[in-house]
Amino acid sequence: MTYVAKRGKTWMVRFSKRVNQWDPEKQTNVSVLRQKSKSGFRTKAEAQQYGIKMEAASLSGVDVTKNPVFADYYENWYKTFKFPSIRESTKRRYIINHKFIKEHFGLTKIKDITREEYQKFINSFAKTHAIITVRKINISIKACIQYAIDDGLLNRSFATQISISGNSDLDRPVEYLNLAEIKSLMQLCLDGINPRYTSRYLILGAIYTGARLGELSALHWSDVNFNKQTISITKSWNQDHREMNKPKTQSSNRVIPVNLKFLQLLRQLKYNHTDFAFASPITKYPPTSNAVNKTLRDLLAKGKMKKNNFHFHSLRHSHVAYLLSEGIDIYAISKRLGHADISITLKTYAYLLDEFKNKQNDKILQSLSKL
Repeated sequence: MTYVAKRGKTWMVRFSKRVNQWDPEKQTNVSVLRQKSKSGFRTKAEAQQYGIKMEAASLSGVDVTKNPVFADYYENWYKTFKFPSIRESTKRRYIINHKFIKEHFGLTKIKDITREEYQKFINSFAKTHAIITVRKINISIKACIQYAIDDGLLNRSFATQISISGNSDLDRPVEYLNLAEIKSLMQLCLDGINPRYTSRYLILGAIYTGARLGELSALHWSDVNFNKQTISITKSWNQDHREMNKPKTQSSNRVIPVNLKFLQLLRQLKYNHTDFAFASPITKYPPTSNAVNKTLRDLLAKGKMKKNNFHFHSLRHSHVAYLLSEGIDIYAISKRLGHADISITLKTYAYLLDEFKNKQNDKILQSLSKL
């Protein structure tokens, strides 16, 4: 119930509600009075209207007595629910997100943020960030707000129906190799290849599978099925920190069909007698990302392929570009990459899809001309 009273020249409203709460000392539920007050209303009608809103929210299941600072709630959320199961690189992203949230919203309480205020935050963030970064922070905040709804702090999200934009100057087009460049790089890898140095094998593995560096590095021989011609992605290895993690997302757990050429290359590494498929026989561990990327840059330079922003992950993009050029269905590609849903693939490779769409349009026109 609400109580309205005049305090000096303004009016105040107090909401009171008794709830049952577990008392660990008494080992039983006890009745606790919770109250929420707000003052400064110019008229009694304004105070009463606010009281009605509080009662309505309470009836819908919202705990109107709690209203934490949004930045604090976000920080507690990711430390409690996200940190135990995510990689260090992802942890850093949450910490950076919290910094931007705190800078913009300050001490603003979670219930006091409107959709308009949140859209202003997204618009401000978009001025200095690429659209993919804006999408990621929006996804993170939406997930946090859903927890707030489940906790009874809100009855609806202020982060829905939001317009996402970004600084186009910061957008980096997907870097990939064309078919001739892929063949050239593969031949350069094969020329003088030695099982003792596994960076070239990892490069070839990325071209054949589209898997991430951490996923390939994590492969043990038990993950390779030579009979069924598949590899199982169930973990991710960070050689820089020598730690095993879960794959990037739940959907990253997958079985990838591979061809005989790739399996023949893997068989060569059996002679290293290591637990990791791509481990060096000296260290017993896969090479670091710096070592693999140095090998990749050296091979590209040797093949006179000028790719300033090209790195190991770009081989994943090259894998996709090749499959698209071969007319492989985007849904099949999405599953092979381990994306949660096809929309992620479409957004990530929109640039490539537009490029190959023009080629498909030409094929369509050629087919129609036969009628």
